[in-house]
Amino acid sequence: MLIIKNAEKNHEGTYLCSVTNIHDEKWTEPVEVHILCTTDKVALLIGNLNYSHHPNLIAPVMDVHELAHLLQELNFRVVSLLDLTKQEMTAAILQYQQLLSKGVYALFYYAGHGYECSGRNYLVPIDAPQPYRRENCISVQRIMKIMQETHTSVNVVLLDTCRKWYNQEFNPSEIRPLEPLGNTVYGYATCEDAEAYEVQDGERSTGIFTKYLNKRILQEGKITHVLEQVLEDLGKDPLITGKQVMEIKHTLKEARSLTDSIRSVGYTMALAQRNLCWKNANDVPQKKEVKFVCGVEVELSFSALFSNVLIVFATIKKAAADTLDCSISLQSTPVLEDVFSNHSSQSDSFNSFQLQGGENADGILRLCGLQKLKRSMTIKVDLHYTEATSRHRLVVSKEEDIGKPLVAKCELHRHINVDKLPETGAKGASSASKSMGHMGPQQTPVPQAFRPSTRHAENIQKLLESHSSINCNEPEENDESDILDQRRVKH
Repeated sequence: MLIIKNAEKNHEGTYLCSVTNIHDEKWTEPVEVHILCTTDKVALLIGNLNYSHHPNLIAPVMDVHELAHLLQELNFRVVSLLDLTKQEMTAAILQYQQLLSKGVYALFYYAGHGYECSGRNYLVPIDAPQPYRRENCISVQRIMKIMQETHTSVNVVLLDTCRKWYNQEFNPSEIRPLEPLGNTVYGYATCEDAEAYEVQDGERSTGIFTKYLNKRILQEGKITHVLEQVLEDLGKDPLITGKQVMEIKHTLKEARSLTDSIRSVGYTMALAQRNLCWKNANDVPQKKEVKFVCGVEVELSFSALFSNVLIVFATIKKAAADTLDCSISLQSTPVLEDVFSNHSSQSDSFNSFQLQGGENADGILRLCGLQKLKRSMTIKVDLHYTEATSRHRLVVSKEEDIGKPLVAKCELHRHINVDKLPETGAKGASSASKSMGHMGPQQTPVPQAFRPSTRHAENIQKLLESHSSINCNEPEENDESDILDQRRVKH
């Protein structure tokens, strides 16, 4: 037995073994030895939940957040993004391509609305109109093609989305078949023409596929073996029996594992370039001290919740003798929409995980959608206090420029070239909890432990009869009344 510790690429070659004694010498047949070096591991995670024209989702927030941290434990460079438009998804994917090269493990995860058409899967951006058209969505096959073009060591695509068939009478957008390069893995939350579900798991909502994926993702073993365990876990869950069955497709020709260690010897320059590109999307501002004339000193600290969501904490570090009852409020310029504002039913859960590291803060500001930022951001700190001598309640303000934090530095708005991703899709029934229906995002979901996907089979005939005169380009599984009753199927 020949053991080579810390094998590197230069150890590849033809090996033979000889056995000798005083009488003779014998050689074994030659064996070709290939060293599978992992030069880096990179993951892009996208969760879409607040849709302009379709039912909102809840689970992608917690699912993406937890999966991002687990992948970081496996030494993945992670970019995690919430609520992207078609153009922003396109730009993010093209930017993600810059992190990929030979020897890299590439992982792409998506949670949100989706659908399947003629055997191809499509992801639905938050601005996709209704009904969807091919140019409004993102083709999964196109994403895999981009990953393959960089000659990565392994490409993993994990989709927590529905795969309801849609627009089968239309020809899919043109794209050549993927090259047979091998080492590609698809993990689908559900099988063809089926939905994926969200469930209430304790105090939070989670995609049932990602719930079990996150429980297994840190395990050693071949990627496909880990996914097979996830499949078995889903199969034992009584909530989705007969409704959702995970599917795995792969061309894994080598024993690749997400736990494989990274070997950067001989690849340090490429690693440095990727590191610079990755840091652009994850660069958190340094702490800042804000000093007021009255003598109060406030510290601003920052924490990345996602690559496009920043939490600002303001803490009073020094009080002044002439100030009483000090409090802090924060504002940003420009003002960005809070992607969590539509989920009041989950506010306690959201607040609990966003406050990590800022439990003692006197003021908190959540900045979402940083990919939309086109100029430096300013944080306005308002200090409210009572003057000890006059007993007057006063407000004084100071502003701090924090530049372009996190993914804003990548300036995705400058990288948008929709033609680079021409294979985009028609429509997607939302995964389990909100199938595509007519329910608008302003409607409040009915609290339920399990949110089925669209409507029940027994309602199909009734729906067809009531809508027989309507020629609509919507998926057949949409039943408005049923969705209103059982709101949260998934993507």
